[in-house]
Amino acid sequence: MQLESLALYSRTGERKIIPFKLGALNVITGQSKTGKTVLVKLIDYCLGRRDVPTSAGGVERALVWVGAIWQFDDGNRAFVGRPVPPIKTATTTEAMLILGDGTLIAPDFGALNVNTNTSTMRLELGARLGLTESEIAPPVGALRNPTRTNLGHAALLCIQNQDEISSSSRIFHRSGQPGIDDALRDTIPYFLGATPADQALLKSMLRQENRRLQRLERELKDAQDVARDLDDDLRNLLAEATEAGLTERVEGDNQLDRSALILRLHAASRDLAAAVDDEPAIAQQDNRRREQNELALASDALDQLLQQRALLLEESEGGNAYADAIDVQVGRLASLNLLTLTSDRAEDAPAGTTCPICGSAETTTDATASQMREALDRLHNRLASTRSANPAKSATLDGLNARIAIAQAQVRSARQLLEATFATDSTVGRETNRRRDFIRGRIDATLARTPQTDDIQLARMRERIELSRQAVETLQLQLSDDDTRERLNSLMLAVGRDLTNYARTLELEHSERDVRIDLVRLTVIADVDDVPVPLNRIGSAENWIGYHIASHLALHQSFIRHERPVPRLLVIDQPSQGHYPSEMAKRTGRADTDADELAVRRLYELMNDFTVTNGGQFQVITVDHADIDEPWFQTAITDRWRGEGNALIPTDWLTAN
Repeated sequence: MQLESLALYSRTGERKIIPFKLGALNVITGQSKTGKTVLVKLIDYCLGRRDVPTSAGGVERALVWVGAIWQFDDGNRAFVGRPVPPIKTATTTEAMLILGDGTLIAPDFGALNVNTNTSTMRLELGARLGLTESEIAPPVGALRNPTRTNLGHAALLCIQNQDEISSSSRIFHRSGQPGIDDALRDTIPYFLGATPADQALLKSMLRQENRRLQRLERELKDAQDVARDLDDDLRNLLAEATEAGLTERVEGDNQLDRSALILRLHAASRDLAAAVDDEPAIAQQDNRRREQNELALASDALDQLLQQRALLLEESEGGNAYADAIDVQVGRLASLNLLTLTSDRAEDAPAGTTCPICGSAETTTDATASQMREALDRLHNRLASTRSANPAKSATLDGLNARIAIAQAQVRSARQLLEATFATDSTVGRETNRRRDFIRGRIDATLARTPQTDDIQLARMRERIELSRQAVETLQLQLSDDDTRERLNSLMLAVGRDLTNYARTLELEHSERDVRIDLVRLTVIADVDDVPVPLNRIGSAENWIGYHIASHLALHQSFIRHERPVPRLLVIDQPSQGHYPSEMAKRTGRADTDADELAVRRLYELMNDFTVTNGGQFQVITVDHADIDEPWFQTAITDRWRGEGNALIPTDWLTAN
């Protein structure tokens, strides 16, 4: 996207068109106070900026509308019109947008009307530029909201105001204003191509795939839970059917797998012959009593196991108390180290030859000391015996716990069967045929809602979960911060090489070494003897301006190389200001010294060569005092604002009521 022309509209309905050459260097040269700086503000305004362009010359008194014809790479055009509100209004989002082909021109004054706002206008132009509104998450720990890229962010890389081009601390348009630095740090990686162009789509796909994975995992868990409980339910239902006479009792019914249970229940439900045989009430009663007996036996077995466990725990606790008591006595005898165990004495040491109190040798055996030693040995042996029994008790307790769990399951199954029988009897009474019909209905209802959760289907569900996990991992890899950093580092190395080459062409200080752009501090860094030297430590306005231009050309070269959605445009306000300090130089367009003249020439030669090298894919627009006496420069001049009446705003517009 490049600027084909700028249209100014006066309060009296007059229109002024300022044309520009596409894919080339454009220079508007002129004296001070002719509106050069305002022109840059108007271009920014026509890219959707809300701030109203004002000046000491009273542009807002002369203009009511300003418009721009933007031309895209496919030859189509767009007219963006912006009303210039009264002086007291500082911002506005009103806009006019017309889309057309390569013949579109700025409309007449009478056709101007607000038909959109700046947000929608930026969306439309961005879409034609190939700019997708990608949502860029801030760094981890940052409190600000995600940034949505738009044309306004791209414009930050395309404009250099008069006070920005000579800044020693910042190199980007509007840098330092609230929120702008964070927006630049977030969006430059996207515009370079380090961040996926479809990042927003990929993040949406990742969210959807994560939700799908969670749903599949939940369905698998539910299916596993159903499969775990289903066999018991089917077995109880078969027992009810057997008791009601719908099917015969077969040895091993309790060991049937699910498929066999379903077949038996299907057969029981379809066996209508059983409906004509009324089961005697005695048989019903016997079956019910048998179920009650089975429940009682299972409960008794469970009670016995629980009693055994209680006894074992009491014995274990008592044994521990006994061991603790022995341990206390042993401690009392041995705590002062007056007595030693018999096993701890040397083999050749005669018993009782040393006094346990004073340690002196004894000629005769002391009966009291011998008795104390024997008591200590007995207590120690009992304590060792008690402690050795603990592992065996623990193993016995584990076995009892396992048997109790089995007994509890048997009691639960017997109770469910008996409760189902009583529920059936209470619901439909004891009349046999009605009871059988009721059980058939329960069988049909149960089988109808029984999910087909066999091992094959569970395996298929696990396969779907694994495929979903792989999709999530692939999307996470595409959105990986590590990959983004690697791509960004690679791209910035290439930008740094171009920047260094341009700086050497301009003969800037420290350009003999590597120069790079620091995207954290948003400035230029020169690596001098392995020490990073920021731009503000590199002296003179000539270096600051030169590095600004070199940095932007290097970035735009990367945008062009990788076909990134950034306008192919760079607008610079007075790049020669560091070399035109005197009023005479500003009036004539000639530098005061030959050195300054050569430096300005190098700047413009670099910008001109850049447009030529890129074969019409890039446009540079400068407003400046410089007027170099070279054919290529004179060809680049779009307008001269020197002499009476030659300026951005015609004189009669300023005096008109």
